[in-house]
Amino acid sequence: MSAPVEIRNSASSNTFAIIAPFVGAAVAGVLAFRAISSDMTRGPVFLLIVFALGCLGWGLYKAGSGFDSGVQVTLDAKGFRDKRAGDVLVPWETVRSAGLVHGNHGGPALVNFELTGPLPEAIKYSGANALNLMLPGGGHTVHMEMSSLDISEAEMIAAIRRLAPGVKVGR
Repeated sequence: MSAPVEIRNSASSNTFAIIAPFVGAAVAGVLAFRAISSDMTRGPVFLLIVFALGCLGWGLYKAGSGFDSGVQVTLDAKGFRDKRAGDVLVPWETVRSAGLVHGNHGGPALVNFELTGPLPEAIKYSGANALNLMLPGGGHTVHMEMSSLDISEAEMIAAIRRLAPGVKVGR
């Protein structure tokens, strides 16, 4: 029996995602204070303050989850589990195929797991799989984002091939 693969967050890839909301909050905050000092109408000032607070909240959330050193994804002989997408076991028997998909213009890579049936409820309504709710016919694919994980694409594909020999794996 093969040893399970435990995948954690990659601290280096999360740095920009953590810093960007704080920069947005600072810029909106400065613009709001400038608008207040110049007696600008209250509508734009209110919106700038709400935007700044939203960015600050998002930055705090990302900082908390970005530096989480716990296991995010587990692959073993039984199946895979993604803490970011419902944290439920998806057995390999229910996976038809797995493949890498790259975003446009060098965007983040995804591993798409096509299932033989519908998604488990916990995954279906998780924030990490919101794309399925917007795409027609997307209800049988689990999208696993790779850019924030500390595993390379080649290592992920090799682990899937080793742990799930019955799953069709493509690049």
